[in-house]
Amino acid sequence: MIIFGHRGAPGYPRFGENTAVSFRKALEWSATGLEFDVRRCADGQLVVIHDETIDRTTNGRGRVADLTYDELSKFDAGFGSPIPRLADVLDEFGTRCLLNIELKETGIADDVKKLVLQRRLERHVILSSFQWQELKGAFPEIPLGLLSSKLADLISAARQLHARAIHPHKDIVTPSLIEAGRDAKLQIHVWTVNDPAEISRFRSLGVDGIFTDFPERCSTLVS
Repeated sequence: MIIFGHRGAPGYPRFGENTAVSFRKALEWSATGLEFDVRRCADGQLVVIHDETIDRTTNGRGRVADLTYDELSKFDAGFGSPIPRLADVLDEFGTRCLLNIELKETGIADDVKKLVLQRRLERHVILSSFQWQELKGAFPEIPLGLLSSKLADLISAARQLHARAIHPHKDIVTPSLIEAGRDAKLQIHVWTVNDPAEISRFRSLGVDGIFTDFPERCSTLVS
């Protein structure tokens, strides 16, 4: 079972989320994959951050889309780490584990794909989104994962888009969904699973991976 550090290891806020130090800690604490979010900033560079603004996750304020990377890099996103660029995350972690890159806005898939292919990391990456049609341009070079908190059309859309995986919210995962995913030859990665009992339960159900804020809780389950 793949253990994705969900934005790194944000269960420990001092390391921030979606920061290089949080990613390093996640890998140190048993993660075998990293999940992170990507947006475009004002000068066109792709940066790793979940929210539309930097208010919650840094000591600054403002919209990501209104700030250049030079401006963004001056803020502390946790433990003295700046908001990283996607290029830098790919360079440091691209061959160390599986990377799940979530697109947080429209119109960036082609540029994400370009950075991944330039580094020949397509075998190390899954591209995911709640906006499934945004993923179309990345196929067939980069594997796709469809995020959803609802069951409706998830399996059929995954088949249509030739996705490798579905990423359902933990509350909609049932044995029948797992069986349907298996029949469609899809990997099943579940988010966000932090309770140790739930982690064990999903492993017993046979899912292929989980996203967690506490990767060290999975140290005895990594295979």
